[in-house]
Amino acid sequence: MSIISRVFIENSSFLKAFLTRFLKCEQDIEDVVQEVYLKARNAENNTEIQQPKAFLFSVAKNLALNELNRKSRQMTAYIDDCISELPAEYSVSIESEIEAKQSLNAYCQAIDSLPDKCKKVYLLRKVHGLSRNEIAERMDLSVSSVQKYLKQGIEHCSEHVTRSESPKMTVKRESHLLKKKA
Repeated sequence: MSIISRVFIENSSFLKAFLTRFLKCEQDIEDVVQEVYLKARNAENNTEIQQPKAFLFSVAKNLALNELNRKSRQMTAYIDDCISELPAEYSVSIESEIEAKQSLNAYCQAIDSLPDKCKKVYLLRKVHGLSRNEIAERMDLSVSSVQKYLKQGIEHCSEHVTRSESPKMTVKRESHLLKKKA
């Protein structure tokens, strides 16, 4: 039995517990655990692994983060598909539909342009609905760091969307805000 195989068997339950910090679905966790073993075993065939346990957990974390990114891309694609399939009678006008699509695209671009940690925190909160404490635990961050990343993400997305809006949309928003104040 190889060293990686032995260490994997000894730590598989710890790996699963570790992955619950990133993934909620039991099937996703099982899939990632299996992929961890395969990647580690392949790596072991090519090179000597000095710290197999640390290597396994590092591979697990990277695969879990990749899975989160994949799911966030799926969510964005799903939203785009839903918007494109809306019947015309549900939209107020073609103009407002185009503006909504532009706004959504700007928002998706804003999220995509966030730094990695900030993006992961933002998506865990806004897409997956996790609390700040859950995010802190999953990403091994302090709650204040999670709050800092969320604030950074919100500000960045808001600025990005505002910059990318057409002048007509900006005027509409500003006139709406003026009406509210009056």
